[in-house]
Amino acid sequence: MDTEDFKKKTNLTPTQTLVIGIVLIILIGAILLKLPISNNKPISFIDSLFVSTTSVCVTGLTTVVIAEQFSLFGQIVIMCLIQIGGLRVNGFFSIIINLNGKKN
Repeated sequence: MDTEDFKKKTNLTPTQTLVIGIVLIILIGAILLKLPISNNKPISFIDSLFVSTTSVCVTGLTTVVIAEQFSLFGQIVIMCLIQIGGLRVNGFFSIIINLNGKKN
């Protein structure tokens, strides 16, 4: 299946694709942060979801102390989520620039 067939079947705009991708990344990050390998002590799913969301949104807010709560693996997951969040900002601005350049 090539990209044209995929576009015809999904009918998603670039903005919708970006939002769905961000939601999926946040959920995957929350699941990874909930795993026992990521934690030094138990954490609720809501806390892992909050940390994942704020990491992807690059706000830096947390409900736990990251250095105490998360193991090295968990901290690496958080660093990757922050990097993905930075790429998301670039993708968002690219979409805006492309939309401004279109002629009706």
